[in-house]
Amino acid sequence: MGETMTIEKICLHISQVTGASLIAVAEYNPSSQAIEWVYADHPLNNRYKRMTVSYGKGVAGRVMQTATPFLCEDTDHLPAPLKEYPIILAEKLRSFIALPISTSSVFGAVLLIGYRTTQSLPDIDTCRHQVSLLTRFLQEKEAIK
Repeated sequence: MGETMTIEKICLHISQVTGASLIAVAEYNPSSQAIEWVYADHPLNNRYKRMTVSYGKGVAGRVMQTATPFLCEDTDHLPAPLKEYPIILAEKLRSFIALPISTSSVFGAVLLIGYRTTQSLPDIDTCRHQVSLLTRFLQEKEAIK
């Protein structure tokens, strides 16, 4: 990926590597003090753009709070009711992996790799490598601000 990186190109690359149905990125918005989905590759609709969750809530909030990956091979076995995970519900995901992205922001960001079928998740090291691509992009974006 030598050419100019964009979030679209990075997410398309991650989608190709992981075979995901959905790649989405959430970031903490300091002005609204909420976590917002800022980008999605192959969403079913644009509802993700209106979704916000609090720190510790939903997939993104939980990943940001714990700074650890959240893996789910079958959404029938989530630790809370499905309605507590709006992105999973709206995008009809059946399995996913959500990983923290370190940025200079206190809260950082989250990468969601989702599948609309129940299946084995990609190797965590493969996912971490994809996160490193996104981390570099987001850190550069923050440096430009």
